[in-house]
Amino acid sequence: MTYSTGVDALNNVSLKINDGDFAFVVGSSGAGKSTMIKLLLKEIDATSGVVTVNGYNLNKLRKRKIPEFRRTLGFVFQDFRLIPSMTVYENIAFVLRVIDAPIKYIRKRVPYVISLVGLHSKTNSYPDELSGGEKQRVAIARALVNDPKLIIADEPTGNIDPELSYEIVELLKSINDQGTTILMVTHEHDLVRHFGGRIINITGGEIVFDEVMLGAGDDLISDQESIQYGYALEAASPDSEALQAASAIDSPAPQKPENSADALVDAILKDGEEQELLGAGETPDIPIDQMTPDEVIAAISGEKTSGGAE
Repeated sequence: MTYSTGVDALNNVSLKINDGDFAFVVGSSGAGKSTMIKLLLKEIDATSGVVTVNGYNLNKLRKRKIPEFRRTLGFVFQDFRLIPSMTVYENIAFVLRVIDAPIKYIRKRVPYVISLVGLHSKTNSYPDELSGGEKQRVAIARALVNDPKLIIADEPTGNIDPELSYEIVELLKSINDQGTTILMVTHEHDLVRHFGGRIINITGGEIVFDEVMLGAGDDLISDQESIQYGYALEAASPDSEALQAASAIDSPAPQKPENSADALVDAILKDGEEQELLGAGETPDIPIDQMTPDEVIAAISGEKTSGGAE
């Protein structure tokens, strides 16, 4: 995707999100995340290439078919976008009324979705009577009410208290467990570290990392030594480098495994791409074999650490 200003927002991107995936999209501001979302919603058209969502070829989709296509999606905004003059029930039911859903279906579906997000007691409340976390739950219920195949969540934890962020992701995870595909854009790398899953890193308009990772809360790395030496390891076949690294980490040897930081980086990065991810092709200020796991993951996600690595 190249904008009229000549900016290459996305370049040579090849990505497939499978049915039932839960994928985090991370990247710094201006990396291309928003452009990707606009392409998926058909707010803009790709300069070249093909974009297919829920079976619709967006390159060939006629304007009159766009509303039909968008009804197969749910979208969760960072700023909630609730209608202040409507109750929780009315905000959610509005989505179904717009598409002329039968009244009987609305009366059955809306309370069900409200219960799913844990807001039964707030059914008749107005947005200004809700907390930030409750507003986001309403926004998720609204995205879910039409039973979409795919929910795109754009920084859904950006405007709520940090302690509530985990609850929101847990809710999205539970929705994903029922078969709905979730694509969540976030800059909160603590959430990504905790939950793990498929992680897609966009840098400079290119996908530089796309792997399935174990989270810090996963049983395979729940012991203290595993947490010390690796917050996220690739969930792959038993003979993968990631699980070999995990085996080394979990061994009873009292000493830190030789080159464990390098093993972790090799497990996280593909084909030695650490230079590309660590920033502008430059060597990090801290040698990789001396970096802590937090510094390694911070480097991958573009954060600055106290040691100065990017």
